[in-house]
Amino acid sequence: MRKLFFRLISCSLLLGCLQANAVEVGQLDQAVVNVASRSDADRDAALREALGNVLLKNSGARGVLSNSMIAGRLSQASAMVTQFGYFDEQGQLKIRALFEHDKIIELLRTAGEPVWGRQRPLTLFWLATDSDGQAQLVADGADSDERHLFAEASSQRGIPVLFPLMDLDDLQVVNINDVRGQFVDTVATASNRYQADYFALGSIASAADGVRYQIALYAKSATNQPFMLPLISDQNTVADKPAAVAAIMLALSDYFVSRYAVADSGESQQTTVSFAGITQKQLVEIEAFLKQLTAVKSFSMSQLQGDRVSYRLQLFGSVDELKNLFGLESRMTPQAASNSSDFETAVSAGTYEWHSRQ
Repeated sequence: MRKLFFRLISCSLLLGCLQANAVEVGQLDQAVVNVASRSDADRDAALREALGNVLLKNSGARGVLSNSMIAGRLSQASAMVTQFGYFDEQGQLKIRALFEHDKIIELLRTAGEPVWGRQRPLTLFWLATDSDGQAQLVADGADSDERHLFAEASSQRGIPVLFPLMDLDDLQVVNINDVRGQFVDTVATASNRYQADYFALGSIASAADGVRYQIALYAKSATNQPFMLPLISDQNTVADKPAAVAAIMLALSDYFVSRYAVADSGESQQTTVSFAGITQKQLVEIEAFLKQLTAVKSFSMSQLQGDRVSYRLQLFGSVDELKNLFGLESRMTPQAASNSSDFETAVSAGTYEWHSRQ
């Protein structure tokens, strides 16, 4: 059942990547953890762990649980739970807890921690392993330890990861030596068929003192550049495969949080954003989109003229952080400044076309 669940996630991401890049991550307010028994003490300990996992997913910052304010609230986890329940999985008692979203976000904001929204970048991962003593590239549908570990870590951290199909099209372009040797141009060419925001080259291999991992992340938008430099690069030796996968996912999380998670700057910066060629239906979609953005504190319509609309936004962070989030939304296409200069101001975040999903 567990393997079937991971395969369903994999198929869902593969279907989605044909239409859009970023992924809307669900279950950010939910966590599943092991629990020793149904006693009150064990339940409270499990709820504290579950709350910590939810805070990590909604912030992404590695030091969020070390924040003194948040550490103090972990002992009050039961006050933030909306519902919980026990279930058994392969002989292990587990507890599933759902927390109140508004309280989670309020706690992170008050503690000065960044908040990472539901819209998150999709990373295509080319991973070389020596699983079962055989060197191979991990395929999206692989029934391997590495694939299951990444699926579980992706769910726990809220970081969407996609692996290549490794069908004939991929095999004609990429081999394991390309990934191990970090031949970025070759892998970038193979990555073009996948509608991911980023692609990564990595390896996990047995070493004399444990497991050696390597990870390098690249922007998909930079695949046409002659010399591609990694956005992040990390390698180390750790105890085992789970530790290697955890370290890789933490490296990805650190970068994405720095780019897409937004903390309250306390400066109440304001900007405007405009949309052209909209319909009444799209107006509703745009306002729903703005409402869920973690960079937006509040917004109001400032101008409506024909099929053009402009909004005034009050931000938690900066205009650049807002534009980073706009870049993840496949429904938004920026217009050239010459076509929209009369609708923009000096503090504008730009003018866009909005494309409703079919």
